[in-house]
Amino acid sequence: MSALALQRVVVRMLFDEHLVDRVYADPAGALPEVDLTDAERAWLVQPDKRRWRADPLRRYRALQALLEEYPVAGALVIREAGGVQALDAYFSDPAFHRCIQDRGVLALSFGRWLAADFTVDVAAAARVELALARVRRAAEPGALPPLDAQGTVHTAPWIDAFVTTQAGLQRYLACRPVLAQGGTALVLDGQQPLPPQPAVTGTATVLVERSAQGAAVEESPAALVQLLRWCQSPRTVAATVEWLAGHDLDPAEARELLGDLANDGLLLAGGAPTP
Repeated sequence: MSALALQRVVVRMLFDEHLVDRVYADPAGALPEVDLTDAERAWLVQPDKRRWRADPLRRYRALQALLEEYPVAGALVIREAGGVQALDAYFSDPAFHRCIQDRGVLALSFGRWLAADFTVDVAAAARVELALARVRRAAEPGALPPLDAQGTVHTAPWIDAFVTTQAGLQRYLACRPVLAQGGTALVLDGQQPLPPQPAVTGTATVLVERSAQGAAVEESPAALVQLLRWCQSPRTVAATVEWLAGHDLDPAEARELLGDLANDGLLLAGGAPTP
């Protein structure tokens, strides 16, 4: 366990010179959350400190890879919310360090960070691109189990449903084809303008779904998005029927709807119910 933790600290230090400075200044106190032996902490500060900075382009290459999954959100940050430096700051952020230390998925961590720390338009684009990143990584569907009236149901992992701003969604949809023409180089080109925010208001209820043809982003009825969000954690069928009753469906209609959504692969049977 300690050796694995040490490996993750090494990765963190290779990316973050500020962490290197803290570790060299105080090997015992700089990493209180990591279970390392005194010998392992001493090993971290044994090399010449400059060796941790031997690859100055490491962060930039990693950022380029992340921008392949977050082209619109990244392009908006570069043009309107602090430039490349603002994106580069991720590699010194606690979100990055938690992801590495906890063996998380870097692309998902980056998307959550973008959605939380920047403008409304960046957040909207990042939320869409985070959904795409999630559904792309979902396990391939096998044979879908039948819905059991006495069992549980949950949203399929290749589905993501959420609410965002209508203006943010429309701007994302307008920017995406523009950026697709030039790849990451165009994303990083802060001089290339992007379509402006459209003059629309309100919220958008969005469904992102992966299929054999790829992942699709579309607006969906608010009631469907609410249901899929409710079922993101497994729910008993009985509790879900009761929840749907609060949305003007009688029990027979609710069970029929759940069956249809299960047949369409939007809902899956099984899973430990949410308390």
